[in-house]
This record gives sequence, C-alpha cells and structure tokens, in this order.
Amino acid sequence: MAALVLLSGATGIVTAESTADSTAASWTLTLNGVGEETVSADAFRKIKAGDGITYTASDGSSYTGVPLKLLIGMVDDADPATFNATRAAEGYSIIIRATDWHDRIFSPSDLTDTGFCVADSVNGGLLPKQDGDIKIAPLILVGEDVPPGMGIGNIMDITLTGAAITGETEDAVSLMVIRYDEEGGNVLNATTIDCRWMRDHLPVQGDGATTYSFQGPTFDTADLWNPKEDKNLEKVREAPRGTAISDLCDLVGGMQEGDELRMTSTDGYVVELMYENIYTPRENQGTAILAWETRKEGFVPEYTGGPALFFLSPDQVFGNQDMKECTDPGYWRYYWCAGTSYPSAAGLAVRNVEKLEIYPRKQADWALNLSGYLTASISKKEFEQGLACGERAHGHAMTYTGDDGHVWKGMPLYMLVGWVDDACQHDENLVDNKAYNVTLAKNDAYTVILENTDGDTVSFTSSEIMRSRDHLVVNQADNHTFGIDSDIWPLALRGEAVPAEKAIDGITTLTLVYDAAPSGRAKPDAMAAPFPWAAALAGIALAGYVLRRRS
Repeated sequence: MAALVLLSGATGIVTAESTADSTAASWTLTLNGVGEETVSADAFRKIKAGDGITYTASDGSSYTGVPLKLLIGMVDDADPATFNATRAAEGYSIIIRATDWHDRIFSPSDLTDTGFCVADSVNGGLLPKQDGDIKIAPLILVGEDVPPGMGIGNIMDITLTGAAITGETEDAVSLMVIRYDEEGGNVLNATTIDCRWMRDHLPVQGDGATTYSFQGPTFDTADLWNPKEDKNLEKVREAPRGTAISDLCDLVGGMQEGDELRMTSTDGYVVELMYENIYTPRENQGTAILAWETRKEGFVPEYTGGPALFFLSPDQVFGNQDMKECTDPGYWRYYWCAGTSYPSAAGLAVRNVEKLEIYPRKQADWALNLSGYLTASISKKEFEQGLACGERAHGHAMTYTGDDGHVWKGMPLYMLVGWVDDACQHDENLVDNKAYNVTLAKNDAYTVILENTDGDTVSFTSSEIMRSRDHLVVNQADNHTFGIDSDIWPLALRGEAVPAEKAIDGITTLTLVYDAAPSGRAKPDAMAAPFPWAAALAGIALAGYVLRRRS
C-alpha cells in the first residue's frame, strides 16, 4: 500500500509510493447548491478528460483531478457550465464532507482557478482506499493553495449554503433552553432565544481573532491521547465569538451539581457535558461557549456551523488529553478506524445547536448483556450513545409508531447482533461494512434469543431479522426513556414486523445460539469483545418515563 502521510503544509494528504491497495472505481459525488447534481465515477473522468488539472506534491507525487471551482459552478446557479463570480462575491459557504461526516469549510474567496484540485488518481493509478487509519479514496482535495491541514479525503459530497445560493433571507437562528425536574420527565422552565438576543444582552466570550481548536484522532496507536497536542489539531479550528453556556442555562434556573447538559443539533447529533464543564471548568478546558460568529464566516446564519460548542482553553487547543482529564469516561468520544478506537475531542464539537436540556443525573443504570461469537455488556449510557449521532448514525436510531399511538425509538436489533456475531465488531466504511455478517444471517447460522428479567424469552431466526428496520430494541417512547418503575424498563422490542406475542419488555439479555461457528467449525466458547461499545458510538442521556406493559 502507498505510504501516506498528513502534511502540515498546503499539500494535504500525499502518497510516496504505489497505489496497490486501491478502491474500486465505483462511487458517486453529490453536489448540493441551487439544485442537486450527482456525479458518477465515469462522469467525473469525462469531466477530467476535458478540464482536468494536475498537482505535483512536495514528494513528487502527481495528482490528477478536476478544479473545485468547476464542480461548484455546476450548482452555484441555474447555469452548470460557469462559475458565478457575482454570487461568489456576495459570499456563501462551501462544505466538503467525507463519508464519516468530518468536513472542511471554505468560502469562495479562498478559491483559486487551479490551486484546489479534487483528485481521483495519483501517479497514474487510482487513489488508495486508505493508508493505515487514514481514508483516502475515492476523491481527495489537494492543491498548492489548499491551506495547511485543510486537505480532506474520502469525499462524499460538496454543499453550498447561504443566502447567495438560496436567494432567501434566513430567519434569526434560535435556541431553546429547557430545565427538567428531578424525575427528568416534566419541564420546570423553558425559554427560546435567538442568537441576536444572545449577542446583544449577554456577555460576549471570545474576541473573534483568537483561534480555538478541538483535536481529532491521532491515528497513532502508540500515542492515542497525545498530551503534547501536536497531532491533528486542524479538524475543528475557528476564531469564535459567542455566549457562555452557563449564562444560557441560568435563563431557566441553572444547573445543579450532578446535572447533565444535553446539546442537540439540527441533524439530531447529541453531545453531553457535566455540571463541572459548564460552571466549574478545569483550567485546561476553559469557558464552554456557544459560538454564533466566526472571523471566517461572520454571524449566523452566514456562520453555517453556528451555534457551535467551543472551549476557550488557555493554550487554544482542547486536546484528547484535556477531554480525558476534564470529563468522565462516559463522555469521551472516539473515532473508530481499522480496528482501533481513537480518542477524539473533536467528537464533542457539536454544531448547529438548536436545544440545550438540563437533566438530573440521578437515573438508574442498566446493562444489556450480549453473547454470541463474542460477549459484551452495553450500559445504559453506551446504548444511548449509539442513538446520539442523528443523521450521522446511518440508521442507528429508528422510530416506530404503534397501534396504541406511542412513538417508540431505539436501534435495529440486527445492529446489536452485529456487535457479537463474529470477530468484526465495527467498520465505519459505508460501502463494505462488515460489522454485521450478512452471510451468516442469510444462512440461518444462529438463532437470536431475547430474554427479560422475568426469564421470558422470544426468538428469531437470523434471516428473519437480517438488516430489518422493523425489529427495534427501544429504550424510549414519546421522547422519554423508560423509568425504573416501568414494566418496560430497561428495553423492549417493538416494530412493524414484531408480532404482539413477541413484543417482549424488560430485555436484559441477547444471545446468539449457533448451529456452527462463523468459520464453519463448531462454535467455540464466546470470547470477550476486545473493544468497548462506547468507542464506536457517540453520546446522549434522556429522561425517565413510565409506561406499562402492553396487555
């Protein structure tokens, strides 16, 4: 495989050798702007044949691709053949996103005609699928004018946002702040404010000139936490102005020691912080703020990521070691890649926050015990983390409206099965995800058994639930998690394909009973799962809610 490195210079990601381990050239790039345009691999190559450019990296590697400005011109107005300079002068945001949802944001003023190259090949061959833990193919942004640390590989889509593109003046960006009672189910106080009001009526934090960043994964298994903070500091980096989150919480009565703050974005992504992070932060964390303006993009909604969480840390970096020291383990975020769970403080960098919710932390814990080819135990918080990624979760969180009118929310049963059905627990690659073993499921290699605290069981063949979104292991109904006094607590099975006699409540155990091992031999004794469930997911905590067992 090619020896790939992330450079600190403008070259971005470059290759030094061959591209032997290349990904298959079958993919689609989505362009979003005035309209939506999908560009297949074949169409991209045709564009490149007529308007392609070449970029030579500092190590001599030669990339070929298409100018970023050309791709933007396809969706910046009704004319796909030209780049609209007038709209570019008015300003909008260019968001380039990878399949794992990390992104880079540019403005039209950053671009040059040939200095930003979206490349699909290097040294005459396809880009490598990845090098170690860094994903590259099918497309990568490189070029002599790409700022240091702003290159990005594994590109999935390019989106243009802003009034210059939509032609509409956007409404003020609002935020809801809610405080719940000790049981977590009833609202004690709530208010809705917009970012203009926050700017004009509350103390401003940050000067709009000093940059602050979150550290991403180190991609170095020998230096996961990186106390020196000298690896991957460009993943989230802005010069913000905003409002202290403590000031926002005080609008509804504030937080008490032991409370949790849940921040939810417009795409459903959730980040939680402790009372200490908001009111008594450690020095190396600094004040927690919601930023509504950055030097680069300006005030929301032109600042397309706002409101967004930042920590005004003294050294201007909230690193992975800071996350380890400033939050409890249940709040740590990870980036899973090639079998390694890398700590990533950038996972806390929630953007487009639309809701702050203050919950009591005193909630009963539980564990779901999984046994199959591997064994694992998933805690309440870890299960909730699996639902927390919103649109990024790729189907982790699903809802079902039952005949009784309740809206149930949880995770497809097959995803939990995939955690222990063979030796592969997690694969973030959306194209060839191997975490759930479809071959075993198709061949009815095992039976899935769910058991509750009373010893009741229900069972399904593996093919019966294969990739089914209609068999859900749910932990909440009507936007409230089940309370410990509920017969349904902690988990239940619901869904369109679940017959009434199999809608089991109080689930605590999931067991796979094999006819044969994944290798074809008799199944060995189950092995302990080598990686923590939480390392593959990201966080949420909800309130208690009492429902009764269905008759």
